[in-house]
Amino acid sequence: MNSEVMNKIAAQFAKELPDMGLRKTVSVGDTVVAHTKIIVIKKVQKTLTTAEKQAMKKAQDAGKVFNEMDNLKSQPFRGVVVAMKGYGLNKKFVVRKIGADNIGVEKIIPLFSPVLERLEIVAKGSPRRAKLYYLRDRVGKSALKVKEKKAVAVPQDASAEVAA
Repeated sequence: MNSEVMNKIAAQFAKELPDMGLRKTVSVGDTVVAHTKIIVIKKVQKTLTTAEKQAMKKAQDAGKVFNEMDNLKSQPFRGVVVAMKGYGLNKKFVVRKIGADNIGVEKIIPLFSPVLERLEIVAKGSPRRAKLYYLRDRVGKSALKVKEKKAVAVPQDASAEVAA
C-alpha cells in the first residue's frame, strides 16, 4: 500500500522536473556541475537575533521560493560525485571539489529537490567502488581523478556479422 502511494507521488513529482532523465543517470565517479538555488539577502540588519538567522538558514536549505525573484540566484558547484545515498525521492549525492588553497569541499545535494535547479554531467566515470571516500586522502590533481568510461566504437562490418 505505502509503496503504491509513494510511486504515485514520485511519478507526479517527476513530471515537474525538466531534466528528470539526466538526474536518473548520475552515478558515482561522474564529474558534474550542480546549479543550486541560493537566497541572496541584500540588506542584512545587525539587529537580527540568532533564532531569526537560523530560520533564514533553514528556509534557504529547504529551497523555499520567495515572491521576489531578485533574491534567488543560481550557484554552480563543479566536482566529482563521491557517493550516492538513499533511494527513491530521498536520494542524495555527495559532490567533492578542491577549493581555494587545495582545501577539499564536499556538498550533499538532494537529487529530486527544487533546490537543484540544473544538473550537467561533464564526464562519466567508471570507478571500481560504490563510495569514493579514498579521494579525501589525495592531494592535488589526483584528488579528482577517476577512470573515465571509454566509448566502444563498433565497426559496421562487425555489427553486420553479429546480426547475421
